[in-house]
Amino acid sequence: MRAADKPKIALSIAPTVLSAPMFIAKEKDYFEKAGLDVTIDTSLQNMAENLPLLAAGHFSIVGTSWGTSVFNALSKNRLVTILSTQATIPGKGASPFSIMMSAKAYAAGATTLASLKGKKLGIIGAGGYAEYDMISAVQSAGLKPSDVELVQMGRNDIGPAISNGAIAAGWGAEPMPTLYERQGIVKNVSNEAMRNRGPIVFLANERFIKDNADAAATFLSVFMRSARELDAQGWSDPRVVEIVGKHTKLPADVLKSIRFSFTPATLEPDLKLASEMEAYFAGRKLLVYDKPLDFSAYYSPAIIKKAMSTQ
Repeated sequence: MRAADKPKIALSIAPTVLSAPMFIAKEKDYFEKAGLDVTIDTSLQNMAENLPLLAAGHFSIVGTSWGTSVFNALSKNRLVTILSTQATIPGKGASPFSIMMSAKAYAAGATTLASLKGKKLGIIGAGGYAEYDMISAVQSAGLKPSDVELVQMGRNDIGPAISNGAIAAGWGAEPMPTLYERQGIVKNVSNEAMRNRGPIVFLANERFIKDNADAAATFLSVFMRSARELDAQGWSDPRVVEIVGKHTKLPADVLKSIRFSFTPATLEPDLKLASEMEAYFAGRKLLVYDKPLDFSAYYSPAIIKKAMSTQ
């Protein structure tokens, strides 16, 4: 197939470890060999910027997490749809997300999430998965959301804030938990309440999906192949380390220490989690609509079925 004839997919993802399967598929020509012309944009980190561009067709697919920006975008029009799950929290073992507790306080005996009662906790953004994950962790420890104070701050500010005592703990996505634990700043604790949940999703432009359903299924099939390859080989392939390091700016030794599973348990979107988060944020008055969304109306099971049939 000539390059001009290949379905074009403009993909927007964050330059983080979670995006590794897409970087590998692109750099190893898996997308091209599957008949797709995929371009990857890692320049936008704010969903407030990404979602309008997705709705307008500037992007075909966007990788993000469930949150108020997604829910509000879905409620406004049908130009944004749900494609699939991108990442689930593994049922056991390492997680891509951690509650980073003060290593100093942990060594002094504050080793449980219950010890965070009355404390300030850092999150990277109100209204997103970081907030919900932190709150679910607090509740799993028998605390109420009102028992803690959430403080919004930059991704790179949470570690220093824990170190200087401004906050007692913070939410972290890899590689931050690994980096800060290596520096002796934090002790990472997993949120067991979120095991096997699917907070990270692929969203798609509705017109793209209508016109390119087969291409979308092929994209998901290639993504799963790349994720499984990464899980099987880990970081033993120097080419993989080179590729992911290039896009994430992380050194090889850090990448090799990150061990969570990249393959989602299922491509089916976790609509139950979406509804639970929607209800929580409705209570926080962060949604621009009143009636709960029927999330099942925003995605096509047929695309996922076709993607899995080629595995």
